[in-house]
This record gives sequence, structure tokens and C-alpha cells, in this order.
Amino acid sequence: MDIQPGSRLRARGLTWDVLETLRADMCEKLTLRCTEGDMTGLEWEIFVPPETVEPVAARFDLHHPAPLRSWCLMHRAHLLNEFFDRAPFTPEPGRLRIEPYQLVPLARALDMPRPRLLLADGVGLGKTIQAGLIAIALIARRRAHRILIVSPAGPLARQWDQETKVRFGLNFESIASAADLWDIRRARERGANPFDTVPLCLTTLDFAKQDHILDEIERSSWDLVILDEAHHCFGPGVADAGERTRRRRLAEVLARRSDGLLLLTATPHDGHDAHFASLIELLDPSLVDGRGGFAGRAYRHHVVRRLKAHIRDPRTGAPMFRCRRVQPVKVDTAGQEHEPVRAFHRALTAFVVPRLRRPRGADDALAFVSLLKRSVSTIAACAGTLRVVMERIARREAGEAESKPARAERARSLRRWRRRAARFGTLDAADADGQQAAEAESMAEALRTESGADLSRLLDLAAAAQSADPKLGAIVLEIRLIRAEHARANILIYTEYTDSQAAAAAALRQADGIAGEILTIGGADNADARAQAAERFGAEDSLILIGTDTLAEGLNLHSRCFHLIHLDLPYNPNRLEQRNGRIDRYGQTRDPDIRYLYLPGTFEERLLLHLISKYEKSRAALDVMPDTLAVAARDGMDRDSLTGGLSEDPADLFAPGDGAIQPLGRAVEDMHPDSVTDLIREIDGAFAGFERMAVAHGWYDPGMAARGAAISCDPVPGDTDLASFVAGVIAAETGAPALSGNELRLPRSWTDGLRDMPGFDADKNILRFTRNIDVWRDLDGRAMAFLGRAHPLAARAIRHGCQLPASVAAARSTSLGRLSTYVLEIQCGGKTLYRRTAAILATPDGSAVEASLRSELPRFEQDAACSGLWERLFESWAGLVQAPEQAAIAEISRAESARFMERQKAKQPVEQARMRRWLTAKASQLCGPFVPPTPDLFGATPPGPEWLREPDAENRLILLATDPATASAKRREANAALGVFQAARRGEDDVQTATYRPIGVLMLVPDADG
Repeated sequence: MDIQPGSRLRARGLTWDVLETLRADMCEKLTLRCTEGDMTGLEWEIFVPPETVEPVAARFDLHHPAPLRSWCLMHRAHLLNEFFDRAPFTPEPGRLRIEPYQLVPLARALDMPRPRLLLADGVGLGKTIQAGLIAIALIARRRAHRILIVSPAGPLARQWDQETKVRFGLNFESIASAADLWDIRRARERGANPFDTVPLCLTTLDFAKQDHILDEIERSSWDLVILDEAHHCFGPGVADAGERTRRRRLAEVLARRSDGLLLLTATPHDGHDAHFASLIELLDPSLVDGRGGFAGRAYRHHVVRRLKAHIRDPRTGAPMFRCRRVQPVKVDTAGQEHEPVRAFHRALTAFVVPRLRRPRGADDALAFVSLLKRSVSTIAACAGTLRVVMERIARREAGEAESKPARAERARSLRRWRRRAARFGTLDAADADGQQAAEAESMAEALRTESGADLSRLLDLAAAAQSADPKLGAIVLEIRLIRAEHARANILIYTEYTDSQAAAAAALRQADGIAGEILTIGGADNADARAQAAERFGAEDSLILIGTDTLAEGLNLHSRCFHLIHLDLPYNPNRLEQRNGRIDRYGQTRDPDIRYLYLPGTFEERLLLHLISKYEKSRAALDVMPDTLAVAARDGMDRDSLTGGLSEDPADLFAPGDGAIQPLGRAVEDMHPDSVTDLIREIDGAFAGFERMAVAHGWYDPGMAARGAAISCDPVPGDTDLASFVAGVIAAETGAPALSGNELRLPRSWTDGLRDMPGFDADKNILRFTRNIDVWRDLDGRAMAFLGRAHPLAARAIRHGCQLPASVAAARSTSLGRLSTYVLEIQCGGKTLYRRTAAILATPDGSAVEASLRSELPRFEQDAACSGLWERLFESWAGLVQAPEQAAIAEISRAESARFMERQKAKQPVEQARMRRWLTAKASQLCGPFVPPTPDLFGATPPGPEWLREPDAENRLILLATDPATASAKRREANAALGVFQAARRGEDDVQTATYRPIGVLMLVPDADG
């Protein structure tokens, strides 16, 4: 049974209004409100089945009209509850100004039966906002009741918690620790799955990936899952095809157990095509070929990828984001004062390179490569590792030998850490410390039969060179150059190593002419310390913040900073881009100035060539990439291995360059004009439709037309002023005024879901609110709410407003007429895709035409005298217009259905052909190519499985999946493929004819008769 909010039904011998419906696997949960007897006004929740309900046809008491104010309030609720297939919101979604480009993912999501997208916009373009817009649009359309957000722990998780509450009014409950889990278990029925009982849930990657938590998540289902920083969930590539990390297993479970899926990452490609394809596979397995590639180009419809350079004002052509400037800085090592530095690097290279070429294990070799990488960060970072290796060797000489199982476990851990570092460019603090210790142990093991004289000499050379470290001198010089132009500028510095962080901080504190305080944030700092330092960096001037990669995700540091320096280079260009995004993001008012240092003629130059190679592979797959490096490699130079160009001859170090690294001759964003043109066209389409949709729904500020992007925070009187609307519904229910200044007085039954929400005072049952999105606190410093469409109070007021007992009213007008109102809905696969309120105006001459309720509603201000009104003025001609009125609303319904069916049928052939091609390829992969059977001389069919002789791909897989002689893994894969194919076919012909139901009648009375 299709039960919709706003309908009326009979249950347990009483009449009830349906306030809310929540779909479950086998039933529907209904929130009802009684309309008769002693239980009038009582709310009740039931499940259907096992409860039985019977729809009640709408009946209007035309002889006893309700007050006009109540009729208008009820219809305003219906207007707020309407939505269209691709239109955004009525009214504004929350405390934010929407940019038109942010509506592109929303339009794509609403156009999909199952919204599954990779939001891969460049860092700082507002992927959180775009995901939030999709979430509240699906909530408003009743396509999403249960939503799960999964993000990395730390700043990002806190940001999601705050943004959803403050921006959108969505109250997500956190399950991100054992304590959270215990609190929810204690408050619920014994044995209940915590994830089943929390409709809006926020958790973290590393908490959810645990086996016992993953089991609970797998037993739940979700209407929408938002997976932030999805690159942490890359699938296995060619080199590690047998390994599925726990994060990957979590992502696969979420993909299976969710209807909608949003993957968010600014760095979807790490230089390995198979890893990028693994993200696409989560959205839809039919989009990939199973071999690390793509099945055609259909996957592009599921990927939203824009860079800041693409976002321009279509009226002026002016860029809407500041232009980034990237400066590679060659660190000078030529002076006589740097001779100790050159001596150290030459000695280190002479020490390391021969050991890389010995027939030892790869783990030992990579440990020595790590030593080289530390040496080009700062000499202090390398010296710290050398000292640890010396200590390990001394312990071994003292008899503290490492056991064979310990060596094997160390090797496994190193391989795991290195794979993660290669994918993501960095490790968290604990894993980084573990990797450093394990690498020191590996080097000590490799050097156990050698004299310690070489290490002692290296340490002596490092000690002599540290005071002249060119990287530290370059940092001081770059900061002086920046401050010469911007005297009070805040400057952000990134390094991969805590030893380098400490060395850089010490050098800056000792340098002359460096004004301002030096702040540091590293993995050893707790979350509160990191948040406090970041807050200071956003509130004060003349600060220098030196961070490790714990700051690379989740913190917005752009409010007072537009200068960033990379002290060293990571293994992955994505890590550089994540760092850049801390200042190069939405809201930045200055051109970001980004610099990275590198030592020419050393291992760091090889590393830069390696980054260029990965960058080019990513650009080949994504077509568009931000300018991260501002350099290119001479043809062929980027294909060497990291150590392939290193020479054992120390004289080759610091030699004049051979032109391997060259300036970038053209903008990276323009290298694929066709792809960029497609992107620009889609963005321009969003701009073009933005004003039209906004004007239609009453939340566009014409004064901002030149900017083409802002949402007005000024309410349209009587229409989108949600605070007044909420107060009106509360007053209609309780009979008492609810609005006083900027405070809403709430009945206790209306406070559910407001705990921890901004502006809510639980002691007084009031909500302090503002109508200005730029106001966050009142004069007393107390938080204030902003009521958007998804706020719990607004959603509740809309539900209750649609049920106000005010179906019939009378109003003064210029002429006699009857305005009948209806709600039209179109559904597909049990989901409502379209809902709007329609009005038919009938007059005594027998005509019935459509009227705009939205434009008519504000002019209905004055009640007409109601005594005997129906009998005197309407009853005599009501029968004449009944048929024209029904014909008019039926024609509207038919036209809307035809439009939807046309769009649906236009999409079907392409999608059906794509799915059939994919299923055929999958059947060939699992069953082998189809070969027609050849009977023997006596006409007998040769022996063998029946699926070998079946030509139809779908039937072949069905036979394979049910063949007990086939390996279970292959049967599971066949079943999974059939599930994808059959899910895609469901809903192809499910678009229903638009249904309509009457909701009200307004008797329009001429002034002379009123």
C-alpha cells in the first residue's frame, strides 16, 4: 500500500492523519495523529504490517469553513513540501549561499534512480556543501530517511558534525568510539543493532573498519552513504592484488548496503589507473571491466570533476576563484659555506647506492631509500635516523638479537606501511613512527656484519653540515621575501618529518628579522591542541605555522593566510594537493602563493620527476588536474625509477642540471579542451537555470544578479519566512503565541531532535534564531539557529501544517469563484520523484482553469462572512463545474506523466545496451566465450556443464550460479553480477501516472456579498 504523508486513514477504529512514513525492509513505520474522539491530537507510531490500515477519502465540510488564516497556513505547508525532479529547494536549504556550480552534482543525483556519484572537485570547491545539498534534497523528497556519513577521524569528523548542524540543521548522532556505542546500546532495547536505531549517523573510517563494528554496519541498510576522503579506500592494484585493506572492505560493505552513495575526494587518482577504477567500481561494478580498466566511458556520468579555473561568471567571464601561483624553488648549494652539506650528501650517496644494488631483500633497500628521502628534507631528519640505527646496532652487539618471527612481522608491517604511504603520500603519526623504527631495524640488520665506522663518519659529517643546511636557509629566505611584500602575512609551512619540523622552527626562531610567533602542529599533538593552533592561525596576524601532514586534511586555514611553503616533497602529488587545499579553497580572498623547495642534482630531483610521472598518469585518466607542480619533465625522463638515475660517483651530485625538469609551457587545465568544454557547458547550464529556479521558488535576491550566485537571506513575507511559518503552526496547534522577537517558544512535544542543536535552550524550551545567515550569535554571545528546509523544526512544522483542519475557507475577492487545490505526485519504484500543489479556479459560467496558488496565496487576506455562504452563492452552480474541474486536473496530471515518461524512455535504450554489453563481457569472463555445441555422430550432446552451451549471457550466469560443481567464489561473483544487472532493470517501467488528491477548497466571495 502506498501511504504518503498528508493522507488520512483508519486504524484501530479511529481516523488518523499520516505525519510521516519511514520505509523498512519488510514494512513501513507510520507516525500518525488522531483526528477524532478523546484521543484527538495524540501522536502514535505503528508498523504496517502487522497493523492494518484503510485509506479514507478526503471529505470537505463546505457548510462550516475554517478561518482563512488556517487555510493559508495549511496550503503554505503544502507549498513548502513540494519539489520537482531537478529543481533545488523551496525554500533555502540552510545557512549557506549556494553557488550555481554546486547545483550540478545535485541535478545529476536527482536524475538518477540510485544517486551514486564520485564528487572529485578540486580541493576547496565545497564538496561538503554539495553532498549536504544532495542529502537534504533527498530528505525533502522522502527518498532518504537513513543517512550515514563516514569520514576520517579528527578535524574532518568534527567539521562534518558542525557543518551538518549549523549549515543544514541536520542532527547527526555520532558513533565514533566505544563510548558512543555503549551509550546507544544502553538507551535502546537489548540486542538491538545500534546502527539500525540511528537514522542520521556519523562515524569514522578507522572506527567503522573494525570487524565487530563492520558486522553491525553490514546488517543495516542506508538510503544514502557519504564517504569522505574516499581515496583512503582504494582497492588493490596489480602489485597487491591479493590484499583488501580493512578500509576497502568497509567501502565495499557500504556500497552494497546503500541505495545512494557519494564518494568525496579531491584526489581520486594516485597515478595508478586500477586504484581510480576501484572507486568507480564501488558506485557501479558494471562501469569497470574487472581488470583495472573501464567498460567504455559511461563512468564519466558518475564523476563530477571541476577545478577552480573552470568556475567563471558567465556574464563577465571573470574567474570566481583566486588564481593560484605555484613556484618551484631550487635550493642553492653552490656557495663555499655549503661545502659541508655537499660533503655529507656525497658521503651518504656513496654509502647508500651500493647497498641498493646488493642482492638483499627489498625491505632493506627501501629502508636506505627512506634515508635518502630524509636527507633532502633536512639534515637533522637524516641524522636522527642515523643515530637510531647506531643504537640498534649497539643493542645487537650487546646480544639483543631480533627473533625470526619478529623479523617476519617487521617485514610485513613495512610492506603495509609503504603501500599506504605510496597511495596516500603520508601515514598517521603512529604508523609513521612505527615505519621509522622498523626501517632503522632493517638497516641495522643489513649492516650487522659491517664496521660502524661509516655510520660514525656520516654522523660527524651531518653534525658539521646542520648549521649550514640549505633547506633551512631557503625557508628563512622565502619568508623574508614574503614578509618584504606582506609585512604581517601568516605563512603555512609543511614538512613530512617531525625532526624537520623542529629544525625549521628552531632556525626561524634564531633568524633575524622574522617577526611573529612560530606555531607547530604535529601528530604528537592531541586534537584540542591542533584545533587551538588552527583557531589562532585564523584569528591573528604575523604567525608562522609549521605542520606535518596531520594538518593536510580537514582544517580550513585560508581566512588569514595565502602563503604556503612545502619544505620537502612527498611520494604522491595528491598529498601536495591536499596540503594546498588548506589555503586554496572557497572563501579565499587573495591569490594563493604556493612554493616548494627541492635540492637539484640530488635524490630530491629524482623524486620530483617521479611526482611528475604520477601527475601525468592522473591527468590522463581525469582529463583535468590543478597546477600542482608548475613543471614538466623532458621526454622520457619521468619514466626512470626513483633510484635509477643515482650514481655511485659522488662527483655527479650537485652537477649542473641536464634540463630534465622544465617550466610548464601551458596551463595544465587547458590540455584537454574537449573535456573542459563539456565541463564548462554543464556549469553554464547550472548558471542559466539558477535564476529561473530561484525566482520561481522565492529565494533569489535580484540585487545579487550580477554575481549570479548568492542566495538571499531576506525572507519573502508570508512565503519562505520559516520562523513565522513555524510559529504559525505551533500557535494553530496550541492556541498560544509562539514567536517573541528572535525566540520560538516550543511545546515539549516539539523538542525531539533538537538536543545539541545551535540556539536550542532545553531548560526553557525555546529556540533562539536569526533570519540573517551571517549572524551566528546574539548580543549575549549565545548561539543562534538559522531555519532552513531540513531543520527539525521546519520539517516538523511542514508535516503538521499539512494536517491542519482547515480544508475549507472563504475569502473576499473581486469576483465569485471556487478555488480547489490538489497535490500531484509521480512515483517510480516506490519513490516519489515529483510533488507539487495545483489549483483549479471554477466560475459560475462553467469554466475551470489552472491558477497559480503560489502567486494567489498572498492576496487572500480577509475572511468572508461564512454564515450560509455555500448554500447562497455556490451550491446552485457547483455541479456544473465538477466535470470541467476534474478534466482540468486530469489534464495537468496527464501532461506531467507524459513529460516524465518521455525522459525515462529516452534514457532507457542507452542504459539497457550498456548493461547488456557489460553482462555479456562478465559472462565471458566467468564462463569463457560461448561456443555452439557440436553433437557427436549419434546426435548426443557432448558432456559438460549446461552453462557452457547457453548462448544468452544472463541465463549462462544463472546456470553458473546454481551449478554445485562450480567453485563457490565463482558462483558468488556470478550472483553479484546478476544482482547488479537486475537492479539496473528494476524501475525501467515503474514511472507511474501522476496521481492527485484534493486537499482544500476556497470560496471566493465578491466584496459586495462578503
